[in-house]
Amino acid sequence: LVGDTFVFLSLMVPGTLLLGVNDVLIRRVLRGGRIGEQLFVAFEYIATGLLLVIPLAIVGMPDLKPGFWGAALITAGLNVFGQWAWYAAFKREEASLISPLRLVTPPLVILSGYLVLREAPTAGGIFGILVTVAGLWLLMRAEAGSRLSFSSVVRRPGVLLGLVGAFSFAVSLPFDKRAVVGSSALFTVVVVFLVLGFASLAIALLRGERAFDFRGNWRTMLVMPFVHAGASFLTYSALSYALAAYAASVKRLWSLWAVLLSGKFLEERNIG
Repeated sequence: LVGDTFVFLSLMVPGTLLLGVNDVLIRRVLRGGRIGEQLFVAFEYIATGLLLVIPLAIVGMPDLKPGFWGAALITAGLNVFGQWAWYAAFKREEASLISPLRLVTPPLVILSGYLVLREAPTAGGIFGILVTVAGLWLLMRAEAGSRLSFSSVVRRPGVLLGLVGAFSFAVSLPFDKRAVVGSSALFTVVVVFLVLGFASLAIALLRGERAFDFRGNWRTMLVMPFVHAGASFLTYSALSYALAAYAASVKRLWSLWAVLLSGKFLEERNIG
């Protein structure tokens, strides 16, 4: 158990740091408003999936267990909607406000993890997960400050979209774990990301979404697939070493890094 915990943290903590960097990069591209969020989802996930095909070709295909394809397609389908909502939220609000909305996810994974995987955290574990939600409340209160009501912040379109995305992630995470256990982290990321990316591309084209300013963001967009690939491989690999609810909770370190990094590099006001 101690060994599993060490491996889990060794994978998850650096993975969340890279995810925090990725949030800052997403916000940097989207805040200019010159790119459609559905097309941007398609670009990032297709590019990241294709990048990871290279190491997958080197290590080879894993043995697939029953239930893998069902879990992989369910999580990809949920994320087609969830990631669109998330990127749309980033387009409308600061990264240091939207990223911590993921703190809604861990308490919900207690339920979804039990229903999908029959995993039951201890009472102490549940208490620890619920304590993290206090951080979200503090941030939302700070955003409201003396000028706005707490409820007015929650009702903002960007915040509502972020909450919808967080709910979607809570449902999909147990299926992420089932897919990883049924194959490998690398194979799961490649399959889920490519399905998600091409489905998002099809939806964007059907909606007539054409805005895609690559020239104005080309440096950031070239770096993103490498950051996202490393982050996803590490965090998906960690799922095999902890309950889904615990993994979801530790993964919320992602939001801490995003707040700190967006304060530093995007000069956002929620750094305090």
